[in-house]
Amino acid sequence: MKQIRIGVFETNSSSTHSITMCSKEDYDNWKKGKVLKCGDDFITREEAIEELKKDEYFNKYNPNFDFTDEESIDEALKDYEYCTYEQYFKSDYLESFTDTYTTKNGETVIAFGKYGYDG
Repeated sequence: MKQIRIGVFETNSSSTHSITMCSKEDYDNWKKGKVLKCGDDFITREEAIEELKKDEYFNKYNPNFDFTDEESIDEALKDYEYCTYEQYFKSDYLESFTDTYTTKNGETVIAFGKYGYDG
């Protein structure tokens, strides 16, 4: 039996699809290591660390976290999905893409993401 739902995109697969769109400036800053990607936003490493310091869940499970240990900070940021350009595009099983579009007003937009089978 086939079920049809209006206004819903659904696949019957274990595939992964993601797309992020941003300004060329944000993308270039991320590629140069000036910012980290967090969801659909880009923030500096210092801002990400400040968010970790304020995060109740993080503090509850890491009460003695050493914010002077750079390796520990890097691991915590990665665990909380703050990622560098290299971390985002390094994948053992997903393909990635990057595409550039220039609007009529001359703004350059970068679209990037991942796709493929995730299992």
